[in-house]
Amino acid sequence: MAGGKARKEKPKPNAVAHAPYQGGISFHKLKGQHILKNPLLVDSIVQKAGIKTTDTILEIGPSTGNLMKKLLEASKAVIAVEVDPRMVLELQRRFQGTPLSNRLKVFLYF
Repeated sequence: MAGGKARKEKPKPNAVAHAPYQGGISFHKLKGQHILKNPLLVDSIVQKAGIKTTDTILEIGPSTGNLMKKLLEASKAVIAVEVDPRMVLELQRRFQGTPLSNRLKVFLYF
């Protein structure tokens, strides 16, 4: 502390990398993980995509499945590829036993 000035330390990137959501999973924002929570935005994405009931959709990084649910409702099937095993488990919990589950395939990509 030369000259009476205190130095502020910058936070380390990993210290701010996680942000909890309602389900209790922490997202790694520095790795690009974000949750799409706005239902109006989700509806707008699906509407603008022009999805037909005969379409099979590939979703990369479905996260907790907020967009995926609407994609499943609008299409024939969804194939999802996720790199985070925690998200794969969350998707399995969310859609298991629902009428949409037979139209969904989730793959864990390393």
